[in-house]
Amino acid sequence: MTCELLVPRSLTELRQVAGSGRLIAGGTDLLVQMRAGRHEDRLIDLTNLIDHPPPVALDDGVVEISAMAPIATVVREIQGRLPALTAAARLFGSLQIRNRATLGGNLANASPAGDMFPPLIVAGADAIIDGPTGSRVIPVTELATGPGRTVLTTDEWIAKLRVPLPTGEEGFIKLGGRAAMAISIVSLAWRWTRQGDGTLTDVRLALGAVAPTAIRSPQAEAVLEGRRPTADVVAEAADAMRASITPIDDLRGSAWYRRQVAGDLLHQAFGT
Repeated sequence: MTCELLVPRSLTELRQVAGSGRLIAGGTDLLVQMRAGRHEDRLIDLTNLIDHPPPVALDDGVVEISAMAPIATVVREIQGRLPALTAAARLFGSLQIRNRATLGGNLANASPAGDMFPPLIVAGADAIIDGPTGSRVIPVTELATGPGRTVLTTDEWIAKLRVPLPTGEEGFIKLGGRAAMAISIVSLAWRWTRQGDGTLTDVRLALGAVAPTAIRSPQAEAVLEGRRPTADVVAEAADAMRASITPIDDLRGSAWYRRQVAGDLLHQAFGT
């Protein structure tokens, strides 16, 4: 069986053919799927547009990122301004994959273990969705609707991401089968502001691989909000986090193990 590849050179051309085949950016996940037997009659490459946005642009406290730029390029261009996203990207696949895969492709793939989701969720990022009928804005937290499913229609793609710069601390850690190039067993991203007296405000926590989509943990956030993160407070928040998630058993870990790890990652984030 053959597969036709279209390579539109402009947004106008892309809008004309979108919907007539499978839209791809890096295509790294699709290659794995096709080796497993998936067939596509037509692929449409998003990455060769002469008028696509620059990889990274700053706009009044917001980083605007092209969802079609390679992840390695994005990491280089954001220059550490988004520590959580940078940390997640550096743990994402191999160097070769990072030079091919894109943020848009990772998000559109909608894996519950996708490493790009948690840091973007805690940042309050928005995805700018484009298509033949125009563009729309979707909060990243609402983008995935289940494993492999999103709110995107077949002729839409993620064009850009708008990510507010942190005003306090943020970070990302994960547990995988090894230190890098491994699918997350559990991942955790955070953002908070630490006041002069040590109390935390605007606490946001997001987890991957513990539910059908990446999720926040409002229960754990509420425990930490307005309090100093002493060992006892962090332990209380970790217990609240474990109780708030719904992981599954699979080859990478049991549901019980994922609950334990989720709380342990919160302790690790605070060094307690």
